[in-house]
Amino acid sequence: MTVGERIKTISQDWFLTEPLIFAVLCTHALKRNDNMGCDMRCGKGLIEYNPELLEHFDDNQLALRLKAEVVRIILKHPYQRQPYNPRRDVMRLSSDLTLCDNLEGMDTIGLEPPQIFDIPRDQAFEQYYSLMAGQVLQLEQDADGEGIPLDMNMLGAGEGSGDNSLTDSLLDADAGASLWEEDELMSEKVNHEIETAQRCNQWGSLGGDLRALIESTLVSKQNFRAILSQFRATILSTKRHLTRMRPNRRYGFDAMGSQYAYSTRLLVAVDVSGSVPDEDIRKFLAVINRFFKQGIESIEVIEFDSKITTEKPMLLKQATNTIRVTGRGGTNFQPAIDFYYEHEEYDGLVFLTDGFAAIPKLPDDKRHKPLAWILTTQGGNEENLKPLGPVVRITGL
Repeated sequence: MTVGERIKTISQDWFLTEPLIFAVLCTHALKRNDNMGCDMRCGKGLIEYNPELLEHFDDNQLALRLKAEVVRIILKHPYQRQPYNPRRDVMRLSSDLTLCDNLEGMDTIGLEPPQIFDIPRDQAFEQYYSLMAGQVLQLEQDADGEGIPLDMNMLGAGEGSGDNSLTDSLLDADAGASLWEEDELMSEKVNHEIETAQRCNQWGSLGGDLRALIESTLVSKQNFRAILSQFRATILSTKRHLTRMRPNRRYGFDAMGSQYAYSTRLLVAVDVSGSVPDEDIRKFLAVINRFFKQGIESIEVIEFDSKITTEKPMLLKQATNTIRVTGRGGTNFQPAIDFYYEHEEYDGLVFLTDGFAAIPKLPDDKRHKPLAWILTTQGGNEENLKPLGPVVRITGL
């Protein structure tokens, strides 16, 4: 049988054994591409495959390779979780590392685990991107001494010291991510299939940890940049840097454009009361990770139920996939409000909560400081909280 026929047979077998993977596979068109420089890639509603590069795979390996690409889509790496000004080769490589953490047998189909690049395992996709981007920047600086973006095709595979694992991987990853772009419509199609799997408890071979990771991607359709813009009076930074990735407003690409990073001290209060289930707390963590995508450099997190349960704010400087939960008692917003107003260094406070608590009182003797409320789908008190600050809901929880 040809590679295409074997892929068709594998997908037919998944109809009964892998309901979520089969359903998401059906949202994309399979397309043969003999000219691409990688064995398989996805994006723009397609899963493309190069039969010449897949011929040496046995049936189990071919099924694993296709499964890896579909799980990549389920995690929405090609469509939704793109960092600020992304490098697609680094994104694809970070996606591979995430798959290696969560799927068995990835080494048999050529995906390299994190230890190959001397970085710790079990990181969030966004955190892998940050770590790998740092290594790539160092590689570029070593190559030309100035940090100018490296032309991987000019380096070539196997050239240099003999230890070119990262260079070779970036060459493959660049081809593998060429179709990646933000696509909310496709993300919603995938979310619909995930929500169906949740309701029917039809996950197939996807284990508990991977299921939790998939569920944590069911995050708001809301524009998180719009949420942060509520604090625009204090959040905009004077950290201006020049870039040729954006044209100058007056002179176009003849002059370098400008970009500004956020330098706010953002405080996030996470509701860990007994009324908030563990899966909602995972979604809260995903929301925090989204803030990093919008250019926030650091976030300080406090947890609260009827009181603040953390001894001191937890400082996060990059996306993370876990936080230590304390508390699980009743709910009271007032201690977090009081803490926020007692510490003038914070520029904004975002509550992540189900909203079920008494409306807090703001100090009469102090100026109003920016507040925002992000509620779960089933959250309450929306109308009562609006006078204190904008309220948005996380969909898909």
